[in-house]
Amino acid sequence: MMYYHATLLLGVVYPTATLLDVADGLPQARRIPDILAQIQKQHDGKEHTMGVHSLSPLHENDVPEDDATTDDVDVLSFDQILDHFSTDGEQDGNTFKQRYFYTSRYVKQSDDNDGKNLKRPTAAFLCVGGEGPSMDASALTNSVHCTGDMIELADKLFSEFDWNIHLFALEHRYYGESMPGIKNNNIYVEDIPGYLRGNNDSADDDEKANVDFTYLSSRQAVKDIANFVQSREAKTHFDLDDDAAAADHVRWITFGGSYPGMLSAWSRLLHPDVIHGSVSNSSPVQAKLDFQEYHERVGYDLAYEFIGGSVECRRIVLEGHAQAVEILDAVDGIEGDGQGSDDNDGLDTLATLFNVCGGADSLRASRRNREVFVGDGLIGIPAQSNDPSCEEDLCNIKGVCEAIIKEQMSEPSQSSMEILAKISNMQSGGCINVDYQQYIDYFGTSTVENSNDRSWLYQTCNEFGF
Repeated sequence: MMYYHATLLLGVVYPTATLLDVADGLPQARRIPDILAQIQKQHDGKEHTMGVHSLSPLHENDVPEDDATTDDVDVLSFDQILDHFSTDGEQDGNTFKQRYFYTSRYVKQSDDNDGKNLKRPTAAFLCVGGEGPSMDASALTNSVHCTGDMIELADKLFSEFDWNIHLFALEHRYYGESMPGIKNNNIYVEDIPGYLRGNNDSADDDEKANVDFTYLSSRQAVKDIANFVQSREAKTHFDLDDDAAAADHVRWITFGGSYPGMLSAWSRLLHPDVIHGSVSNSSPVQAKLDFQEYHERVGYDLAYEFIGGSVECRRIVLEGHAQAVEILDAVDGIEGDGQGSDDNDGLDTLATLFNVCGGADSLRASRRNREVFVGDGLIGIPAQSNDPSCEEDLCNIKGVCEAIIKEQMSEPSQSSMEILAKISNMQSGGCINVDYQQYIDYFGTSTVENSNDRSWLYQTCNEFGF
């Protein structure tokens, strides 16, 4: 299934497929060994300031250099409803602080109240937050959050067509600073971000923050959008006499890509009375339990000649994985979860080729470890983050496929699995950590480093099959 960018503007769908559309619309797949390697660097003190959501699916995409100033961006918050679907009277009135960002950069300021702003076409562009890096003021200047098409369009409408464009960005609940309060050992903790950083006076150092994900869902997030655009806080930015004038005069357009793009489209679909239109880029809006199309799309990219792929490149990748899986399947067929296998089971060769931390013993230790090793792919394939202009080795599909073909031509007798092992070693720069229990231990407790990732893991396990 091939996805393409779909722009929903004023309720009309326009296919806008581009030649560089090599993503399937899903967040960048993070291989568990890559996450474990980053965790180890943190523990070794090599990364002192990881920041919120540093292991996020989108974090490894390079954030554009910020040439624009954020001085004109206000960082604000308002009281968002905790449960939009509550039928329990006890939930009525329960709220949490949801962050949003605002700038009037593309609004012509009136010198008086003679109604000049009412005569100018006016729109409010809302950047929908999602699972990516935590939002900050750069969301409305230059970041991975919808600023490309949104800001360019705002600038064009303002400078060439005399429109007023109010720019907003709304952080997704349970990400960044927009965390509902929790109860820990019967102590209500409202400052969740501060608590996770150990800044809360009521929390002992050895206490664990038990974040309640009950109210984390895309359904609640869509309602958050609808509630925000109708809120008094949002309307105060429009410099109009009353709320009715704001509702009649200001058109709300939502923007988002990937998961935020899903929310953007759904907000227009479900709330057309308050959302005038939406722009939804590379968004898999048809949620499925088993989203196998993700892998199909990656396979398509490897063979797509326009971006540097080839049929032979894809063949080697497929065959190399099949050869590795054949070895692992044979081990899984041995009684005792493979732990009774011997040196002739092929795992020693596999572990040596791919430089597995702990050697073959790590692969023999449990089926989970073997799933970590191969489950997310033997090599990193930058399908979504593919950048044709990047210059680093293996930074895009072209670089990966060129390296694969070069290895094949240099030593034609080697197997496809051996070729992938060489690519893996070039990418990793160290041994491959396959310790599943370490992965579980790390995500078992909320911290400032993993809080966003825990939220996204919950959503993908609870709502989506990707």
